[in-house]
Amino acid sequence: MVNLGTNLPGGTAGGANGPSGRRLTWFETIAASPRPALVDHAAEGDRVELSGRVLANWAAKTANLLDVEGHGPGSTVLLDLPLGWKSLALMLGAARARVEVQFAPGVSVTPDESGSVDLVISGTPGTWSEHPAELWAVSPGTLMGSEDPESRDSSDAEVPSHALDYASEVQMQADQCHLPLPGTSLPALIEAWEDLAATGHEDDAGPALPRWSHRERGLVVAAAGGRLDRETARAVVGTWERGLPVVLVPERDTDLSAASARLVEAERVGSPVPRSR
Repeated sequence: MVNLGTNLPGGTAGGANGPSGRRLTWFETIAASPRPALVDHAAEGDRVELSGRVLANWAAKTANLLDVEGHGPGSTVLLDLPLGWKSLALMLGAARARVEVQFAPGVSVTPDESGSVDLVISGTPGTWSEHPAELWAVSPGTLMGSEDPESRDSSDAEVPSHALDYASEVQMQADQCHLPLPGTSLPALIEAWEDLAATGHEDDAGPALPRWSHRERGLVVAAAGGRLDRETARAVVGTWERGLPVVLVPERDTDLSAASARLVEAERVGSPVPRSR
């Protein structure tokens, strides 16, 4: 793969200048890039590639939908999502809309532990059917099978009637977002977000698996069974800020199988760099 900013003024996705000399934001520069920003091999065995331009469009659509539904600066959104390309696009849309974000740690959290949030966006919406916040449903199909089917509870098989269907609603939104741009960098936005702490479930947590591996020309993320949390989000956006692509592979950790190792080699993201995790 090549740098996202190869065809951008200034040569990097995070440091270009516009015609007036103003330093462009990540959202502005990435929207001009035809280079791959995100490749998802965990999507039901298919390869899904999003250029910077397409990824920015998804973020804009999501930000517009948030705005239409009344969520912007001052709103708190809980993301209860597995790793997948649309989960990452949702995250970017939340950043573009300048909402505050909490990440749900997964099956260990209960709605009672979610605190005060205005909107829950979940891949398992049945879990949140009694929660007082607004609810957006993100079906496994919408996430292209990135969620581990063994982790799903039967209560999530049906979407609550009051939940907004993200997949259908976001398609009706414009590809361009005219909301004010965030006044800080994308990594700084993510840094201010937090994981929702689940209490009383310490014994449920297994040994930590290496979820991502920094490469010379990108980031490899083990997506199978993984959750979108703050640390993973930080690794992903830090990679994009450097103008490099992110590759999701259908593994539970980055001790890759032969099949995924071949996928990573084909994406040409290079060898692991020191202190990878």
